[in-house]
Amino acid sequence: MRFISQFLYRIRYWLLWGTIFVTSLVIYFTQFLPYSYTVKSSLYAGITTSTSLDGSAINFGVVTSTFDNLINIAKSRGTLEKVSIRLLANSLTYGEEWKDNQYIQAKHYRQLLQMAPKEVLALVDRKDVEKTLANLTAYRKESSNNFVYSIFNRPVAFYSAAALESINIKRAGNSDILEITYTSADPGITQKTVSILIDELIKAYEILRFKSTNDVIAYFQEQVRLAKIALNKEEDDLMNYNVQERVINYPEETKALAFTRYEVEDRLEEAERIYQGAVALRDMLDERMDVRAQIIRSNTNLLQELNKVSTLNQSIMEQEIFTTDKHQQTDSKLRKEKEALKKAEDNISHISDNLNEYNFTKEGVGIESMVNEWLTACVNEAKAKAELQVLLKRQEDIFSQYSHMSPIGTQVNRKQRAIDIAEDNYRTQLKGLADANLRLKNIEMSTSNLQTVAPPDYPLTDNGRKRLLYILIAFVGTIAVSYTHLRAHETELHL
Repeated sequence: MRFISQFLYRIRYWLLWGTIFVTSLVIYFTQFLPYSYTVKSSLYAGITTSTSLDGSAINFGVVTSTFDNLINIAKSRGTLEKVSIRLLANSLTYGEEWKDNQYIQAKHYRQLLQMAPKEVLALVDRKDVEKTLANLTAYRKESSNNFVYSIFNRPVAFYSAAALESINIKRAGNSDILEITYTSADPGITQKTVSILIDELIKAYEILRFKSTNDVIAYFQEQVRLAKIALNKEEDDLMNYNVQERVINYPEETKALAFTRYEVEDRLEEAERIYQGAVALRDMLDERMDVRAQIIRSNTNLLQELNKVSTLNQSIMEQEIFTTDKHQQTDSKLRKEKEALKKAEDNISHISDNLNEYNFTKEGVGIESMVNEWLTACVNEAKAKAELQVLLKRQEDIFSQYSHMSPIGTQVNRKQRAIDIAEDNYRTQLKGLADANLRLKNIEMSTSNLQTVAPPDYPLTDNGRKRLLYILIAFVGTIAVSYTHLRAHETELHL
């Protein structure tokens, strides 16, 4: 101990001044050490705790792959380049030369201004960061002379790929949490870097995860729109055709037309039977009455009344056939014509009063009763003939409608088939759209949208620059080196 104390006393000046000199240098230069700020954030992925609409079990291989995809997406150059350009726009828009703010410190903003060319600074809109971002994005080109492109691909602090690749992203154990940690020399830039990265990660993940399903949904939405247009076109075509051909309900109209045809044919058969009977009866009475029948038939009043009976009966038949029962009851014209027909029949029955000069026929039959019967037969013949003409005309109209409706049926069926095909296609596209939306919802439930559970906060203190440690190391190291050096020198002198 005595020897050591004597030795230290002899080298006291070496130790003192050497240690002071080296330690002073360390104290001076360590003041320029950069500060460092760390920002942490957490994202909830909701993969392992998710459910699906079809009740399928969780595939943990898919879960692991999903987390790997999230991490790889976040650290991909494409995502980091978007972060870089947004961070650059943020710094240029909100930076201040002589005042630190929550976006960027003043010294780092001045360094950025020195690097940025005037043409880039002209793109900055100090009131709208989105406009600045749009301008920088439009300005960017893959060229070494392009500032936006080069600042990302060269080793520049904060904005380069080399700086952004230091962002640490990892899964917290087996949970659904992704932890993001980033350290840099500017607190505002550090916070904004993490915040922008989270935003870009969410956007990129949604695009990659849901793009195919969204594309399918967009496809089916377009197909549904086109199928709806095609269906409307076919329906409008059928409607216009029905209007053109004056068809309201083809099946019901054809059924009603067939029923009308059979009804008219039955009435036509009955009218023919009545007409033939009336003609036969009148011919028989003509033979019995001989010359008297010709005299009576040539009576002008009789001819007028018979013609009136025929005309009125024809008009009445047409109105009864072509109008409904309810309308017949309220039709004043039809009522007047029936009254006129009854009056004409009464007039004919009174014609026999002027034929009293004939008492008996040659067969000895009373002429008065035979004249009345003959007149009745003439009236029935006129009425039956008129009815027969109306029914024959009606039958021709029905046959004409048959000729008109027959090709319409073929066209209506053809157009209806086209509508059915278009409707089936429309339903198919709707089902495809529903299935695609169901698949999208299932993906959303099985892989929940990323949610920030711990947002990146602005760091208020730095991590400490370990300056004191460096000073202590320099102080102790200098003493040790000086002692070793002088000890070796003493040994050499002794030898």
